[in-house]
Formats: sequence, C-alpha cells, structure tokens
Amino acid sequence: MKPFIVIQTDFSLTWSAVSSMKGVMKIVDPTLQIEDITHDIKNFSPWEASMSLNTVEPYWPKGTVFVSVVDPGVGTSRKASVALLENGNYVVTPDNGALTHLLHRVGVKEIREIDETVNRFKAQEEVSVFHGRDLFGYCAAKLAAGLITFEEVGPAYPVSDIVECEEYYIKPVLGDCHAQGFIQSGLKHFGGVQMNITNEEWKKCGFQLGDTVAIRITHDGEGVFHENVLYHESFGYVKKGDPILYCGSSQYLCLDCNMDNFMAVYGIDSGKEWEIEFTKVGR
Repeated sequence: MKPFIVIQTDFSLTWSAVSSMKGVMKIVDPTLQIEDITHDIKNFSPWEASMSLNTVEPYWPKGTVFVSVVDPGVGTSRKASVALLENGNYVVTPDNGALTHLLHRVGVKEIREIDETVNRFKAQEEVSVFHGRDLFGYCAAKLAAGLITFEEVGPAYPVSDIVECEEYYIKPVLGDCHAQGFIQSGLKHFGGVQMNITNEEWKKCGFQLGDTVAIRITHDGEGVFHENVLYHESFGYVKKGDPILYCGSSQYLCLDCNMDNFMAVYGIDSGKEWEIEFTKVGR
C-alpha cells in the first residue's frame, strides 16, 4: 500500500489553490490517497503550521507524507525541503520554522533540499509563487508514489541548519497560583485560544478546578481583556457566552467561551505579542 499524503496550508478553501495542488498529485499518480489536516492555518504563520503538524502527526501510520505549505518566503532563498523523521514519516515543507515542534518531539533523521531541476511540475504558466502546487505537492506525490526515493529528492543538508521558530524558546513564567505566557494559537472555527503553558505546567502552579482566575491580556503592552474567569473541566460549568479556562486536549491551557467565539467577542488574536497573565482571585 502506498503511503498517505496529508496536507495543510493557509490557503483556505475559498479559491482554487488546494484543488490545484491535489490535481497535480493525481496527475503524478491517480491512485494516491490524499487527506487534509486543515487549510485555515493562520496566514503566513510557520509557528501555527508547526503546532498543527505536531498535533496530528502521531495519529498517522508510519511512512505518511505530510505536506505543509505556509510560505511567506515563497520565491526567496528559503529552502524547499523534505524531512525524514526519526519515526519514518516525511514532511514536505518550506524550511521556515514549520518543523520546529517535530524536530524536538520526534527528531529529524535527515533533511534534503528539493532539486527543482527534476522535482518541479512544469506548469502552464511560469511563476515563482505557487510552490505549493509546483514544488511541494509535486515532489510529495512522486515520493509517495515511489517514483523517487528520499535520496532522489535532492541534496542533503545538516539537520542543525533547520530553521526554528523563536516562539518555541519563549517560556512561560510560573509561580504560586500565578502564571504568565502568550497566546500561541487560536481556533478560528470555535474561537478559542491556546497558551504556551502546558496542562502539566499549569497544574504545578497550584490552581484547582473551581478557582476564579483574574486574566489579563495585552497586545503590544496595551490592555485588551481583564476579567475574572472560572477555571474548570469543560464549557458547561459556565453560562452560555461566558468565558471559561480549561486544560485542552492539545495538552495546553485554553481559554474559550461556552457556545460562543472568544476571539470574535473580545477582539483577540494569537502571536507572541499577545501576552496573558493569570492570578488566582483571593490568593
């Protein structure tokens, strides 16, 4: 059985880009099975691409070819790469930070730069801005179809040269019933946000289910949210529309509204400039 191809982009599904990518893959081999992670990664955010890959990768069979195209540097000198993970999976991506989490959790055994002279689709138009279709999708399809080996992707380069997102090294400040971090991602569909504080780190701070927590969010130092919020197991412990703080299935601390969109209601986004502070009320 040929390996699955599993793709994610920041393209959205509101235009033809994703379909064009899949079409080129099917031109390479009509029998390839192509699945989606998401096409709503935050625009131009390798950091969110890295987190998304890290969340999904453990739940696919060995040998799966992941394709991540979040590429603000398309057409520049950034490397187009294929990484062989230590567990046997592959990631086809711009080397711009999208490998950060997998590099640390799984490990990268070897990485190669795609040789465009042999592993680039010859499109009808000569452009340098659709590498998702012409380079990443095409090379991934050739690899999954068995038309090229990993060695035939292109020249290897040192794993130590892999670009990492600086956000990975911003660590939360943890104390007694107090914590500080930043909003590392937001879920567009439901509007919840996720902090760079793991569930394990949060619990070590001494917060208990049922605590009321004073939460302050700033954007570039300017206050945008300051409310007391219940910390509990899930949404149903607060009234519809009220914010709730909980430990998410992503293994990170999350903030959301019960049956409403926290990001939309309060004008919140994600990124290292969105700082957040938690203090137990009455401590």
